[in-house]
Amino acid sequence: MRYLLLIATLFAMVTLTGCGDEKYGAGVDTAAQTVQVKDVFLQKNLLGQKVTLEGKIVSQCQSNGCWFFLQDETGQLYIDMATNKFSLPSMPNKQVAASGTVAKSQNNIVLIATGVEVK
Repeated sequence: MRYLLLIATLFAMVTLTGCGDEKYGAGVDTAAQTVQVKDVFLQKNLLGQKVTLEGKIVSQCQSNGCWFFLQDETGQLYIDMATNKFSLPSMPNKQVAASGTVAKSQNNIVLIATGVEVK
């Protein structure tokens, strides 16, 4: 009987912890429009707008995880998390979704992230 209770408890723990994505910052904003990297560069009306991007981490800040480059099938974009004071542990090649505001920084287009979820 004890083994059955132990197995049921372990199953419940695995089920509950495996249901959600890893969230950092505020997580992904479900109200934000999901776009591709190329859209951020080609659609000037997205500047100052909140969007969500999906792709993989191809390069990341090694010292404290405060930024990364997200790559999808259309290009790469710098994702800044330091502005909103959150970071990610090292996650090379992980699939993520990032929500934030499209902005210009030093003549470059960037995403000032409010939240990231690892898929």
